[in-house]
Amino acid sequence: MRHINILRHCEYDDRSGPGPNFDCHLSASGHEHAQRIGRAMNAQNIRPDLIYCSGATRTRETLEGLTKSIASPKVIFNDEIFGCMPGDLLSLIQDTDEQYKDILIIGHNPAMHGLVQILGQNSDPQYFQEIAYVYRPGTLCRIHSDALSWGAIAPENGKISALINGA
Repeated sequence: MRHINILRHCEYDDRSGPGPNFDCHLSASGHEHAQRIGRAMNAQNIRPDLIYCSGATRTRETLEGLTKSIASPKVIFNDEIFGCMPGDLLSLIQDTDEQYKDILIIGHNPAMHGLVQILGQNSDPQYFQEIAYVYRPGTLCRIHSDALSWGAIAPENGKISALINGA
């Protein structure tokens, strides 16, 4: 079994104005939220062995808050997660080394929301209704898959098994 944890960065303080906002920092409540998510992950025994994290400041700060409560596994920072499409994230997952069984992706909307909608479409309606129209900052969706390899991850073999907003 494989687990995919999809986390949208926590709330950020957007004072950058229009245009790309790669360097925005988390707000004070965003920092607190990241720590709550880490505690919730720990309480639910969610322990990824690999983290893909956008290189944007707010995703790095979200990761920093999480790792106050969870062990810090191997982390791969990938600037391409910023501004990518859901299909790009699916390809990233499918290219994951087989030694890993539980991954976390920390990134941005609309790609994170789109990925959850793609991989979670066969899930219990209780979960899917909560994220059908909006994927708020600091939302973590855990998807489990019976796929035998990362390359076989597809919409038909993924189901949402947990949803954490840390609020």
